Amino acid sequence: MNTVKMAKPKEQKKARGYRLKPSTHNMIAEIQKLLKCDQDKAIYEACKKFYDELIHTKNINSVKAA
Repeated sequence: MNTVKMAKPKEQKKARGYRLKPSTHNMIAEIQKLLKCDQDKAIYEACKKFYDELIHTKNINSVKAA
């Protein structure tokens, strides 16, 4: 008896149409290489790190002001 393995359908991604500078595309490509992930994950991780650093800086500045 032959069993046919069904592949799971990949998650559909929606085209977003971002217009970015070539240098930004290059940065995203470098992040993708480092993280071994797709563009969406690379952009998410970069934004998350940036946000975390902003919050950290804001917290330090508020402590200094007090």
